[in-house]
Amino acid sequence: MRYDEREILCVDMDAFFVSVEQASDPSLKGRPIAVVGSGERSVVVTSSYEARARGVKTGMSRKDAQKVCPGVILIPGRVRKYAAVSAGIAEFLQSVSPESAMFSIDEAFLDITGTGFSSDNAAYMIKSRIKQNFGITCTVGAGPNRLIAKMATHVNKPDGYYRVSGKDALSFMDSFRLSDIWGIGRSSVRKFASMGIFRASDMRLFGERRLEEMMGLPGRNIYRLVSGESESGIPKDREEMKSFSHSMTFPKDISSRSEACAYLLQLSEMVSSRARRNSYYGRAVTLTVRRPDMSTLNFSHTLSFKTSATHHIYDCAVKLYDGNGVVKEPVRLLGVSLSGLGHRGIASSSVEDMITGGAVKNRLYRAIDAINMKFGERTIGYASVMKCERKGHRIISPSWRPDGSRNLDMENGS
Repeated sequence: MRYDEREILCVDMDAFFVSVEQASDPSLKGRPIAVVGSGERSVVVTSSYEARARGVKTGMSRKDAQKVCPGVILIPGRVRKYAAVSAGIAEFLQSVSPESAMFSIDEAFLDITGTGFSSDNAAYMIKSRIKQNFGITCTVGAGPNRLIAKMATHVNKPDGYYRVSGKDALSFMDSFRLSDIWGIGRSSVRKFASMGIFRASDMRLFGERRLEEMMGLPGRNIYRLVSGESESGIPKDREEMKSFSHSMTFPKDISSRSEACAYLLQLSEMVSSRARRNSYYGRAVTLTVRRPDMSTLNFSHTLSFKTSATHHIYDCAVKLYDGNGVVKEPVRLLGVSLSGLGHRGIASSSVEDMITGGAVKNRLYRAIDAINMKFGERTIGYASVMKCERKGHRIISPSWRPDGSRNLDMENGS
């Protein structure tokens, strides 16, 4: 099997949020700490390696983290700080190679082919400069394509480096279980485990043709992954978004419909403004509801037209809220999502818009977006949202990026 003669690096920050906090306060180094949200009901976002060794996991409640690790230090996250450090790292990596891109808030890929750097020299220079400039460590993987480079970061983490040559790529992939291979989802792993397929080598023995017959194009893509094949270069165009979504955990459970509707309007505008800003339109609206017992329900509706308008998304979310008995029980979290996306198309209109003058609302949205882009998000908005105790983007997603449709103007809290 042949691999492109390219040198691709994956730079993966070690426990990124925690490392940024430790760089700001060196007394935290070597101690069990967990970054959490600012509210009492928030969960662990990430934790130090010392805390992980004692059982602290992402998604744990504060109480559970303190139960498994007495003495764990809980630190409210500072999302703007993390975003600023990520943007600074992205700018530095561009100076190493113009063929570089952040793929999440704590991970980047670089193509150093033709830069004059060897993988070894570039990796150790990057590690040194990031530690010197930002006070944090990273792990670097190198290989002939993005998949191999990404998998190589798993070998010597944290603060390590590992390179895989093209001739060793296949045997390297065979050292991993399917569950550890980037790009193979949990449902696929469970499905193949029931068939006695656990490793990359098992999958190749099963055969590409049989996989394609069983799964179609996804089967062919999985075969490529277990064979260590992926795109080599760093794509300039971001991948198409599959959905825009926002959710919010409330300071206290809410029970009244009016309070829920205020949050649904806020969430719908957050989703809508991002879609409008990036020229996306969607047809499917999903409402997510989480109860106090942490049970989560999702309700969806597909519109007959594509839209990025706040009033369409909000109206649909409210109908889903009213039509599924949500109002009868307390709610801990609400989320709104727009999917079934099309990019840079022309939004169609509902019949109601045609009658009531949807063009006027579109001009209003353009005006709101222009003001908020110039003076900051939420400079202008809906009066009913003012009653919400929690406002704005306070939790940063791991998929956040310094630019593009995954960029958000973060609030100071978490």
